[in-house]
Amino acid sequence: MADGSVAVGDHVRPTKAGRDSRVPAGVYRVVGTDEDAVTLLVVGDAAGRRVHTGEIVTVACEELDTFEPAENPDASRSLATRILSQLAGLRWSLWLFWRSIRSRPISGTTAITLPLVGTFGDGILPVSETVLTVLVLLGTLLLVYLGRAGPA
Repeated sequence: MADGSVAVGDHVRPTKAGRDSRVPAGVYRVVGTDEDAVTLLVVGDAAGRRVHTGEIVTVACEELDTFEPAENPDASRSLATRILSQLAGLRWSLWLFWRSIRSRPISGTTAITLPLVGTFGDGILPVSETVLTVLVLLGTLLLVYLGRAGPA
């Protein structure tokens, strides 16, 4: 990057000439810039495959000469891989949510029962439509609270 101009969201990698620097080989996303330095997030390994390390590196603007533009590692993932990754994330979210509800059995049962009664109670329970709507809302709020609170 001879001119040293990078913007947040750009992807860069150290050049072969810059391999002796303190920045390991890999693909980095620019996540912050200021007058003196650039903050980089590791998003790919040396082969350009996506990684999730959370590692952050700060590089002085003068050191940007040892970097070159790189391809976004997410762009090379197939549609099937992206869908499977999203499904795996959904599975983990549901598992954590279920664990959270199961760790508080009374609150969890109440949180599941209220929306069900509110949704299917019309014609069965002698209450107004407003009461049923309030039951659905209260149950939903309780489910959100339990999901955010995590396991006990």
